[in-house]
Amino acid sequence: MNLVKKLFKKDDNFGVIVSQSRDFDMIGVQYFGQVLRLDIDNLLKPKPLLTQADPFLFVKGDTLFLFYESERSGDRGEIRMMKTSDLQKWSSPVTVLRESFHLSFPFVFEFRGGIYMIPESQADDSIRLYKGNEDLTSFSLERVLMKKARTEDVSFNFCDSHLLLKDGVFYLFTSVSYQWTYHLELYFTDDILMHDFVKHPRSPVYVGNDFGRCGGSIIHLDDNYYRVSQNCSESYGGNVSIHRILTLDQNVYREELYRKDVLDVEKEPYKDGGHQLSVVRFGDRYIYATDFRKVSWCWYQLYLRLKNYFT
Repeated sequence: MNLVKKLFKKDDNFGVIVSQSRDFDMIGVQYFGQVLRLDIDNLLKPKPLLTQADPFLFVKGDTLFLFYESERSGDRGEIRMMKTSDLQKWSSPVTVLRESFHLSFPFVFEFRGGIYMIPESQADDSIRLYKGNEDLTSFSLERVLMKKARTEDVSFNFCDSHLLLKDGVFYLFTSVSYQWTYHLELYFTDDILMHDFVKHPRSPVYVGNDFGRCGGSIIHLDDNYYRVSQNCSESYGGNVSIHRILTLDQNVYREELYRKDVLDVEKEPYKDGGHQLSVVRFGDRYIYATDFRKVSWCWYQLYLRLKNYFT
């Protein structure tokens, strides 16, 4: 019976929604006008596209870029990109970064005229910095920012890492799961290209599965900084919450809960949850990117489990 349950269990699948609003509002995300939706691919196809998740928005000139994790059943995650100049016509997805290990959470930012990416590479037990080419269709490794051997008490290492540049200092947020409990760790440096990171004296700045893992990069608006967290207390990808950062310097970190459970899980498409939020200003609009979770059964997962069972 246990084997049957394991073989036929449902899995977490993810899709992406990009929407727009003239006002900045973290309450009614699912009611904004949709400009793009990446649905879960046909589950009956061989190697279906089950995960399109962790969407990040980035603006360069008059172009809006969408970077996200893409994973077919049985394959490792890779980073894809789409772009638009009018929120109506989008380019076809292109793979911009693929490694020998799983990638997700493609945090993209600009520094000293270059465009860089820090994807989640916890499968490699590292935090890696990549630099994009001119049209951002390819990224190459620039530097390994941190690497740490995994110990027996570490369930996940360096999850959802991203930076905040404030007062000339780069602050690195990353989560490590010790014995299945997330610790939000904080580091800083004055130069990501040349210098190493130093652990913040208040690190970890949060411990717990409700808010200890980030669900997007820091949102900077009207001199306020907001941290996005994902709720993993009951299940992975349960919801996202917003925290306002009150104080951040090389000695102190303070935040307060600003909005809990942003996604309305009483209604589609978030009935099964979601775990990512990205917000940018593009033209006269605020653009929001979220992912939504679907718990569903896929025949190809059964195929893979049977294959692993008999080999």
